[in-house]
Amino acid sequence: MIPAIWKIKGTVLRWSCPLFFKSIGRGTLFTGRVRLPMPFRNIEIGQNCMIGHDVYFQTGRDSTVSLGDEVSINSGGHVIASERISIGSNVAIGEFVSIRDQDHKFRPDTGVRGQGFTVAPVEISDNVWIGRGVYIGPGSKIGSGSIVAANSVVHGEFPPNSLIAGAPATVRRTINPDGSRSAPEPSN
Repeated sequence: MIPAIWKIKGTVLRWSCPLFFKSIGRGTLFTGRVRLPMPFRNIEIGQNCMIGHDVYFQTGRDSTVSLGDEVSINSGGHVIASERISIGSNVAIGEFVSIRDQDHKFRPDTGVRGQGFTVAPVEISDNVWIGRGVYIGPGSKIGSGSIVAANSVVHGEFPPNSLIAGAPATVRRTINPDGSRSAPEPSN
């Protein structure tokens, strides 16, 4: 049974969403403290999503964050866009996951401050499961039906039905239609 307070928070935020979100779909629940983004931002949340305690959304004036239907983001997640982050439908995101479409530039002679950012859109396809503590960086594309193992550091493009793990993350297995895993196809 869904606690009434989660439904009430979702309804109140849906009514006030033009102020903080571009849209919030029906049936979306906010299960803890809500960290509201800056007003008038392009954040779209689909239907029947679950946004956990202390999930943080941040966008620039011209950037967008888009969540499909039935997405869950667990406690402590960060979704930060300078350009675009797109998350498909039926995506499960574990606790303390950070999804960012920008990284600081760094030069050893001057450090990180004032160097600017590398920015590239992030795309997470449908039916992806992202484990606890994962970092997904700029330019990452995760194919549908994939699993990203806990504490992985993801940069780059990954094909559908992949078990992705490590720091840096690589394809460790292919996920077969029955859910079993096999060695990935060798790359040329």
